[in-house]
Amino acid sequence: MTTTRTVLISCAAILAMVVLCGAEKPAAKFSELQRREIPGTGLEGVTTVAEIPPGATSARHSHPGEDFGYLIEGTIVLQVDGKPPQTVRAGEVFFTERGHIHNARNIGTTMAKAVDTYVIDKGKPGITPAP
Repeated sequence: MTTTRTVLISCAAILAMVVLCGAEKPAAKFSELQRREIPGTGLEGVTTVAEIPPGATSARHSHPGEDFGYLIEGTIVLQVDGKPPQTVRAGEVFFTERGHIHNARNIGTTMAKAVDTYVIDKGKPGITPAP
């Protein structure tokens, strides 16, 4: 192998490592669609769409109320602290109790999309990141 060829191959390998190391992992995205007060209760209903790319997670979090979810697309593993993992597929529902820390991981090859409705304390954020 010539010196020039060795240098070119080394440069290509270094460039590939820089690109791979510098590439950020795709992150989950949460979009709040609506928030409505539930009269006479001190609660609000919040509807969100969660999108989790393949291999990504929602990050550990909780809600200041109950979470009623429906998976529109994909397959996730829902891990609620203290409970066994639950595999949820498109067309299935899930539920997370108030204050329970949990995480959803997309184990499929396509974007996982869920509609979540939270019944939460009025004025609180829908999602609270876990420490």
